Amino acid sequence: MLEVLGTAPSPRPDDGDALKVIAELSRRAERHGVNGLLAFYNHRYLDPWAVAGAIMQSTATVSPLAALQPYALPPFTAAKLIHGMTRLYGRRVDINLITGAASEELGQLGDSLDHDQRYERATEYAKVLRALLSVDEPLHHEGRFYHYRGLRAHSWLPPEDRPRVFVAGSSPASRRAAEEVGDIAITHPEPVDQFAQTFLDGSRTVRIGIRVGLIVRDTDEQAWRVAHDRYQSDRRTRLKTAMRRKSDSDWSRRMATLSADVHDDVYWTGAYQADKGSMPLLVGSHDRVADYLDRYLALGVDTLLLGDLPTEEDFRHAGAVLADVRGRIKL
Repeated sequence: MLEVLGTAPSPRPDDGDALKVIAELSRRAERHGVNGLLAFYNHRYLDPWAVAGAIMQSTATVSPLAALQPYALPPFTAAKLIHGMTRLYGRRVDINLITGAASEELGQLGDSLDHDQRYERATEYAKVLRALLSVDEPLHHEGRFYHYRGLRAHSWLPPEDRPRVFVAGSSPASRRAAEEVGDIAITHPEPVDQFAQTFLDGSRTVRIGIRVGLIVRDTDEQAWRVAHDRYQSDRRTRLKTAMRRKSDSDWSRRMATLSADVHDDVYWTGAYQADKGSMPLLVGSHDRVADYLDRYLALGVDTLLLGDLPTEEDFRHAGAVLADVRGRIKL
């Protein structure tokens, strides 16, 4: 079974009618059968929990995948938010557990933990959060990062309503965290053959998901015309990409190291090179992109987290590809 999630718009706080923008895309995603929408996190944009609430208010079936940054929200507060939203809207809220790749944001908060330590904190965080949502008794916890003595959050949820934990990252530390507390390990993949030798180089006990953008049209030429018009790099973005090769983030380094050239006639890092997204793009005709996605699924990927699909036309073409891929799974 292939699960498909999209990405919600996350306007800046002063960007026009943000609620209207989020509501319109959420309803469009629902019409096209998207299972959920990622509300992502950074300091510049609306809080993901505000976006998650707007998604649930605007739709009847779409579940938010809210980015959860441990330094930004104590597990007790997260448990109360998740419990409240689930009860109010009658559907699950999933979480995308992140640790922070922007050094300037970490520095602003005085977060001095190194890369692996942040994943250790995230692992403990997820354990505490799960306990608060699954046990209706006082919580006693003495860990490295969190300490609770008889905490009663009143946030118990039945098993079917508890959030799934997506663990974002591609480093060994992220993979350890996913194996320990995750339901789905989510990453930005490399070209499919390289991906098989890196991220999928060991045994797995959790599901695997990838985040990619799709630019699909009736022909390869039409798709590439849209891609190049939409994502144009310049000297500033090329310099920024070169600097990211020394990033603390494993997947930032991987994306920066891959050239902007086309790989396998489909895979392209144009959005990353233009500083307009961190995910790779799959570009081409319906058949060509469906064939490429099918190769990822053959490796065990069963969850797709799609990047921006800004227009009805983008949704329509992506929907045709996903219908093709799902049809192959049923055969």
